[in-house]
Amino acid sequence: MRGGNDQEGWCILRTSGPSTMRLTASLQEAGFFAWTPTEHVKRRMPRTKAIEHRLAPLAPTYVFVRGVYLPALQRIERADITPHPRFSIFRHCGAPIFVRHSSLHPLRNLQQQSYASSLPNSGKPPCKDRGLPYKVGDPITFRTGSFTGFTGYVNASDGLTTEVMVTLFGREQGVKVPTLQLRSRNVPAHEDAA
Repeated sequence: MRGGNDQEGWCILRTSGPSTMRLTASLQEAGFFAWTPTEHVKRRMPRTKAIEHRLAPLAPTYVFVRGVYLPALQRIERADITPHPRFSIFRHCGAPIFVRHSSLHPLRNLQQQSYASSLPNSGKPPCKDRGLPYKVGDPITFRTGSFTGFTGYVNASDGLTTEVMVTLFGREQGVKVPTLQLRSRNVPAHEDAA
């Protein structure tokens, strides 16, 4: 997809390989909806038997940012001094390139597979922990993940998953997340929740 400011798509930023993760984190901290696919890497530490686990970019040099932020990204790109690592907006014939949300699904799947393979294997089939459900209406602010910075409220919760209603670009949408992911964040557990 090419052309004007496609608010539903993602624009592509290019940066140096070592700056990929730093640029993503820097833009997220500044309130941008930025994402780069990552993988869990396990390697042996030099001159030891210790194993190091770390997060690495799956597609180094590429960072995806929602198209709605294009004007702000263009200002940052042109600025002489910026708090973010240097980047350029990917263009074709002078026009920014946009990709559809659905086009990024293969990268999201690879990221999820990498995460799943990094989990310790106990030899038993994995079972999902069920916690206490949340009450409908509890407010939530996402601190990590794809919805970082977005706020919403609990629409449904069964202890295993929680559906959160989030306003995305003026439209309310339900987002399902694991309840245990929220438990360590900012939503209190209710003992009397059914």
